[in-house]
Amino acid sequence: MIEKVTLFGSGNMAHWLVYALKNAGLKISQIYSRQLSHAEALAEKAGSIAIDNIKDLSSDSDLYLFSVKDDSYGTLLQQLPFRLPLAAHTAGSLSMRIFEPYADNYGILYPYQSVNKNMDFEDVVVPLCVEANNEIVGKELLALAKSLSSTAQLLDESQRLVLHRAAIFGCNFTNAMYAIAYDILREHDINWQMILPLLQNTMDKVKTMNPHDAQTGPAQRGDQNIIQFHLNALHDDQLKDIYRVMTDYIICHQK
Repeated sequence: MIEKVTLFGSGNMAHWLVYALKNAGLKISQIYSRQLSHAEALAEKAGSIAIDNIKDLSSDSDLYLFSVKDDSYGTLLQQLPFRLPLAAHTAGSLSMRIFEPYADNYGILYPYQSVNKNMDFEDVVVPLCVEANNEIVGKELLALAKSLSSTAQLLDESQRLVLHRAAIFGCNFTNAMYAIAYDILREHDINWQMILPLLQNTMDKVKTMNPHDAQTGPAQRGDQNIIQFHLNALHDDQLKDIYRVMTDYIICHQK
């Protein structure tokens, strides 16, 4: 049973993990960060000890939970002063097998959400996806995940990578489109707030509809006159290319 956790990292997701772990009644023993001031700020919220030297790692935790940048693991894991009893990371695109040389048992606790440390976490739903190197660890990590989130399930590596890929399109690329819309409106002195009800309505629709069925606009209607009008109004070649690619995609995937 997991009761005591050591946390590696002090970024946005680490802040949510501290919130969730505390709410679930788990003890956070230590928080490690390369920047001690960051670890100290988070440790104060967690009621735990901040460290910036991996050699100060305590060996009495049930779980060593890593939420650091993907390119940090190679160096960080090599510095561990002892073999970990149970390790897990929160990355969407890294294999759990990175822990194999450094831990007896290991897995993944992947939060399928984008969070910011300044959010009110009470209003944020964070689905958790669990992988493990054996069935017993899987049950332990799934029980932990269910104590942290209302939505938790076991996945295999291929399913997690599919989820991560879908998030790139559905979240990261969508936000980039928001940024383009923001710049277009700002260029013409139109308040960004004007488009927010439209964006919210689109999100509300896809909660109950297939996104293909929710599609609207000139590409869905096949209105070539409006499409060409928009292209003529865009003076940035990169935006023209994006508009053409997205228009072609919508036309090709019409039902």
